[in-house]
Amino acid sequence: MESPHQPHVFTRHKLKLHALIIERQAWFCTRDLGRLMGMFFEDRITRKLDTDQRRVVTLEYYGELKDMQMISESAVYAMLIYHHHPENFQLRRWLTYQVLPVLRESHMPTRDDGPTPGVLEWRSGELRVLHWQDEPWIRLRDMPSLLPGRGDVASAGGWWGIRASRLLSALIGR
Repeated sequence: MESPHQPHVFTRHKLKLHALIIERQAWFCTRDLGRLMGMFFEDRITRKLDTDQRRVVTLEYYGELKDMQMISESAVYAMLIYHHHPENFQLRRWLTYQVLPVLRESHMPTRDDGPTPGVLEWRSGELRVLHWQDEPWIRLRDMPSLLPGRGDVASAGGWWGIRASRLLSALIGR
């Protein structure tokens, strides 16, 4: 059996929303979301969602361990569109700009050994990189933008005359 999850509890208009991050994805309690939308989401409604958009999770719900139906972030937006109501505009903004940033910032992965995206400021622009194993990784197709002007490349012996390790060392300032 899966260990119980400790959700974050958010409040909007005195109504609670239990939400959590599972496998780097935001999940929301279906019952709470229905209350916020002024609806009752029974199983028939959530069965219309794809199987990857819904799941049952054991979580601490008002002090008790309960198996609760949860829906993913994409399912929340689908529900907001499908069950249109003028108030849903404000609910979507609250979820997007307040709830999700707090969820993502508070999530601390148990293992941080995977690559993470980053941005490296380079000359007059930015360069997308991956940080992995204490090294910045640059896409091969981005390499021409890092090279000096054409005259410098030709005098350096073309592409192969520039050592990637020297280039990366210069980029990260070592």
